[in-house]
Amino acid sequence: MSSSRPSWSDRKLPAFFTQWRAEWKDEELTPANYLDFEGGLRFVLAAAWLFCPETVEYRDCVFLKDRFGQDTIDNWFTTLDGDRERIEAVANHVELWALFGNTPLTADDHLGEELPQLALALGESWQGVLSTRYPDREITVGVSDEEDGSYGPTVTFWTSPATSVFG
Repeated sequence: MSSSRPSWSDRKLPAFFTQWRAEWKDEELTPANYLDFEGGLRFVLAAAWLFCPETVEYRDCVFLKDRFGQDTIDNWFTTLDGDRERIEAVANHVELWALFGNTPLTADDHLGEELPQLALALGESWQGVLSTRYPDREITVGVSDEEDGSYGPTVTFWTSPATSVFG
């Protein structure tokens, strides 16, 4: 899976949800029902920061606020010869395996198998949020799942000045 314009079009319900729905013997239950029954409001409120992240602008770049460190970014400017797009892509790179490092991803619950879908949903959300927040910039969101499995599903973004059809 790799995309610069993420699109979560092949939506499959997560295995844990379909199992939960089967236990309730009610195929009409939706993911929203699950959130209500299982006390998901706390998790959804926290997830808002993931799907609608806070950002900061620094040196004509946009960075995820919770991953931003001025010294680190200044070092990337030196290491990457001031290539703003590469600097943003590296600094804003989020590995979902690392993000959920305290969650066991066992074969029993299939959560590890659900992470690529989450990456696409996150990427699509970032595309919309960041494009709205920064209308004067072209936002590129990259979603990938490393072939060798070293990083697992990842999401990142970078910006460039918006180009006008009028020159």
